[in-house]
Amino acid sequence: MSPLGAPSFARQIRSLLWILPAGLLAQPGEPMKRVQLPDLKPVALKPYAALEIPAHLEPSGLVKSRLWPDVFWAHNDSGDGPRIFPVHRDGRIYPAERYGAAHGVHIPDAVNVDWEDITTDDAGHLIIGDFGNSDKNDRRDLCLYYIFEPHPSVGQTSVVRKVFFAYPDQTEWPSPVRNFDAEALFFAHGHVYILTKHRSDTGTTLYRLDATEPHRINLLTKLDRFDTRGQVTGADASPDGRRLALLTYTGVWVFDAKEKEKWFDGTVRWLPTEDDEAEGIALDGDTLVISADEGDGDLYELPIQRLAVVRE
Repeated sequence: MSPLGAPSFARQIRSLLWILPAGLLAQPGEPMKRVQLPDLKPVALKPYAALEIPAHLEPSGLVKSRLWPDVFWAHNDSGDGPRIFPVHRDGRIYPAERYGAAHGVHIPDAVNVDWEDITTDDAGHLIIGDFGNSDKNDRRDLCLYYIFEPHPSVGQTSVVRKVFFAYPDQTEWPSPVRNFDAEALFFAHGHVYILTKHRSDTGTTLYRLDATEPHRINLLTKLDRFDTRGQVTGADASPDGRRLALLTYTGVWVFDAKEKEKWFDGTVRWLPTEDDEAEGIALDGDTLVISADEGDGDLYELPIQRLAVVRE
């Protein structure tokens, strides 16, 4: 028993692991799916605009609204408070009616421990990933905040649901296998998916959130692994769930699935990039919108057709 008389967090997780197939648990040297990459020179992306102050303090997440035309939702990392910013595609912030543009939309009942990405679902929610987990992978309060997507001018909103989760293959905190940080999530096929940022190898692991029960730890479902040749810092999916875009410190990937959830088995596009500070990516039709550069908040646009097809 812990000093407070409750089972330790590690014991709680281990007690749940017995119901999982052994193949879902991480094993040293576990294989990842890979594709052969051509020898391409990294491309230097040129910014077309910048996020307006203060949305560019430490830009981390970006997603296109499904409700409001020409609205993208952006947020900062842990260096900012619990707020999101409705921005035009050119980075200008929609002003809050009472507070002005610099205010953003505050969420007073949320906490920005380490917000890393944002997505939107089919039910009118924005979902914020508070799951940054440092290089120690020692957080035990990883969570998602669900809010009803607000009108860009409201200035303040509240949390609808807070969902805690854990990785089914993590049994130690801190973890000697440093693959339980995440900076990317997306919504598709009625579910939220999370992609991890690895420090123990060059890939990412894809997980699905199947349960959203409050006041408990919801174990993710482990689905797949892919060698991205770099740490994943952002993700987005098309509204139909067929296309998945991933951003890493070294390049951009686009996957077109031929079967449901089989993104890593379908058509793969890739482009190496020089910008090593890019963290937010959003699909806008056949164009990718990317946010990067702490302190500048530069915005880049990248037509998907510019990426090389590395597997049909």
